[in-house]
Amino acid sequence: MSQFIETIRIFDGKVDLIDSHNERFNATRKLFFCVDEGQNLKQSIQIPELFRKGVVKCRIVYDIEIREIQFSFYEEKNTSILKPIEANVSYAYKSIDRNQLNELKMRAWPADEVLILKNGMVSDTSFSNLIFSKNGQWFTSNTPLLAGIRREQLLNDGVVEECEISYADLKNYDHFMLINAMLPFDQKKAIPIRNIQTL
Repeated sequence: MSQFIETIRIFDGKVDLIDSHNERFNATRKLFFCVDEGQNLKQSIQIPELFRKGVVKCRIVYDIEIREIQFSFYEEKNTSILKPIEANVSYAYKSIDRNQLNELKMRAWPADEVLILKNGMVSDTSFSNLIFSKNGQWFTSNTPLLAGIRREQLLNDGVVEECEISYADLKNYDHFMLINAMLPFDQKKAIPIRNIQTL
């Protein structure tokens, strides 16, 4: 049976973007397992005392029902150099099976991370969506592998605009940023576009 994950950011005991996580969790269960009855993730997340301070990663593994909930203190990876790689890979749902993504990351070595291209169009890294800045405005590709929850939040809040971004377009941007459930938008974490290597 296929299994899926939700990775949820908790900061000082507060669960971030829980409604969006809950919506995706229930939509995935309905699509893959025909589960019509929704479940409230918030009721399932009982944060241990040890993890009520600082930035914490809550990892939920599920199929028809929740199978495992893990908590760990989050340490952000040092990811600043991206290697573009053209690949025909699909990851529209947060499957626990990340073998294709992990293989692409290995192929990107010695760069820190892979920038996955599909038919020349920018998608994601192996673990995050990407946003790009020019003229003080932030944009994200309309061809992501996974339309992530943080990406959705930034689009809904008007912080980021969606547009077509090809590999050839990258020269028109000045910075990029990795975003996901664990990586909120932070201008201080913008990385120069020159840190994306050539094909």
